[in-house]
Amino acid sequence: MTATHLILHQYDISPFSQKAQKMMGLKGLAWHSIEMPLIAPKPDVEALTGGYRGTPVLQCGADIYVDNWMIARALDHFDPTLPRLNRQGALQAAGGYAWSERFFMPLLQTAFATYKDQWDDDFRADRQQVFPDVDFNTLAVVDPERRSQVRAFVSAIAAQLTSSSDFLNGDYPDGWDVHVWGMCWMIHSALPDLIPVVNAFPAVANWYQQMSDLGVGERADVTIELAWSQLKQSQKAPLPDTPVDEPLRDWLGQQVVVGTGSADRGASAGRLLAVDGEQVVIASEPRQGVSAQVWFPRFGYALNLATQLSQ
Repeated sequence: MTATHLILHQYDISPFSQKAQKMMGLKGLAWHSIEMPLIAPKPDVEALTGGYRGTPVLQCGADIYVDNWMIARALDHFDPTLPRLNRQGALQAAGGYAWSERFFMPLLQTAFATYKDQWDDDFRADRQQVFPDVDFNTLAVVDPERRSQVRAFVSAIAAQLTSSSDFLNGDYPDGWDVHVWGMCWMIHSALPDLIPVVNAFPAVANWYQQMSDLGVGERADVTIELAWSQLKQSQKAPLPDTPVDEPLRDWLGQQVVVGTGSADRGASAGRLLAVDGEQVVIASEPRQGVSAQVWFPRFGYALNLATQLSQ
């Protein structure tokens, strides 16, 4: 049995990938990066997850964790020492995650308005498929109301820092800081016209720099071959218990499909292994005769029987 490595399947220009990298930095972890394509198809990641193709995806041996919500929980389990990403508890962690997702929308619209005419046809078509609710044709580059929304989010960060300490939940950074920092990273890396909005709040600018200085842990860039060898040679993590009063308990062992929300990042198909209030676990077969356990958040993902979708 070989040592189990942390592997992020990701690409660096994504703020969601940057969040996962910052989690590694906050916890001081060593990890491996495997770069996935920017647009579909993404055959390796889709094979690992059973169909999901979003970024990032964390692989720990034969266990595959989808979405930063699930990745944070996996990393806290992998390394339970402080600092913990979800040290404030499940409800607080969910609040920070959801708030940052709302913050993402005006930034996404600003990015589309700024760069859509510079993209080639394939990249633009992919992003239109991923975000079908965004009307690319009506987005204005200069939009005072959208800029006001961004300012409202940043002012809330400033207010929280004023009422706490160096970080959003006190003296130590946690998942709240990671999720919010990822959105500010998006501004600094890709939306220069919005940087003055952040810098207008000195507490936010200082906090952003503190978070940036934490780094990303110990990174090594590797090829997909490491993922396949880890998948084949590693033991799987213990499954959570499915509560007796879980409404979907009767679905255990059946073929299911796990779908994303409003953004189309692909749907995963597999046999349902476990479900509770925090996660869904399905079995996938990335390579013939080699299985994986794929973990999704219960929060924000829809679970359906495969037979229901085929009717």
